[in-house]
Amino acid sequence: MNRPLVSIIVPVWNGEAHLREALDSILAQTYPRCEVIVMDDASTDATPAIIASYGDRLRHLRQETNRGIYDNVNVGIAAARGELIATYHADDIYEPTIVAREVEYLERHPDVGAVFALDTFVDAAGREYGRLVLPGEVRGASPLDYATTLNALLANKNRFLICPSAMVRASVHAAVGVYRQDVFRNTSDLEMWLRIAQRYRIGIVEEHLMRYRHFHGNSSQRYRHLKTAPENYFRIMDLYLANGGSAVATPRALTDYEAHRAEDRLMAAVSHYIMKEPAAARTVLNGIRMRPVWGSGKVQRARLTTLYLLLQALTRLPHVKAIADAFYRRWHVKQPPHGA
Repeated sequence: MNRPLVSIIVPVWNGEAHLREALDSILAQTYPRCEVIVMDDASTDATPAIIASYGDRLRHLRQETNRGIYDNVNVGIAAARGELIATYHADDIYEPTIVAREVEYLERHPDVGAVFALDTFVDAAGREYGRLVLPGEVRGASPLDYATTLNALLANKNRFLICPSAMVRASVHAAVGVYRQDVFRNTSDLEMWLRIAQRYRIGIVEEHLMRYRHFHGNSSQRYRHLKTAPENYFRIMDLYLANGGSAVATPRALTDYEAHRAEDRLMAAVSHYIMKEPAAARTVLNGIRMRPVWGSGKVQRARLTTLYLLLQALTRLPHVKAIADAFYRRWHVKQPPHGA
C-alpha cells in the first residue's frame, strides 16, 4: 500500500470499435494500485453502454458536449486522485506491465517529470507490422535533459515521446498547467512535453509496452488528409526556439528541422496539385528551401529532390489527373504494409 496510486485517464469519443479491447488491457495491469477514469467526450455510439458494462471497475465521467481530446483530458487530470497520472488511449492495446515499468522508472529517477514507453505498430485489426526504433541520441534509458529532448525533437520530429504511453507526476501537471488545446489543437501533447522538459527531465522505458493502432481513421490520419497548412509541430518548435531554445539547439538539429519543414511544404504542394490548385502549389514551392534537405540525414534527400523538381514542372503544365490520382493513392489512401 506504500506504492503510489496511478490514475489512468482514458479519453474516448465514439470509440465503440476498439474501446473494450483497450479497457480490458488497461484493467489487466499487474501494478496493484490503479484507478481507471474513462472520459467520455459526449459519444453518440455504444461507448456509454460499453463503459457501463464494467461497473465499479472504473470511474466514468461524461462531457455534456464534445470538448476535444485534450480539454477532455484536462478534466480527467483535475478529477484524478493518484500521485501519478497516465493518459492512455481508447483505441490502443497495453501490455500488462506498462504501468509497473513506468512507475518503477519514476521511482528510480525522482527528478523525472514524465516517462514514456515504446510502441508496436498494429493495423486496424490489431496485427503487428512494425516497432518503434528510438533515435540514437535518446537511447540508453538515462533521463533526458531539456537540450537533449529539444534537439532530438528538432532532428526527428516527435517520433519517440509516444503520447498514449505517457505517465506524468500529478505534481508536475499542477506545476506546468493544463494542455493548451485552444492554441495547439491536436498537437497539444508535444507542447506539453516541451513545457515539462524545460523544468524536469524526461524518461523513456526502452521496452515495447503498448500496441499503437493505425489505419482506422484516427485523428492523426484525418489531420493529414489533403493538409495544406504547416504542421502544428513547426509552430510549437518555432515558439520554443524563439523562447530560449535556440541557445541549446545544435546546427545539425536545426538543419534537420528545416529539412522536415521543406518536406512538410512539399506535401502541401502535392495536396494543392491533387485539388487542382497549381497557382497555390507554385506559391508553396517558391517558399521551400532545399539546401537543408541536401544537408540532412533525417529525410529522404533524393526522393524529396525528385518530387520538388517534378512539382515545379507539373504545376506549369495542364493538370494530369492520372498523376494527381497516383499522388492521392500514395499519400492519402492509408494501408498497412503488405503481410501485416
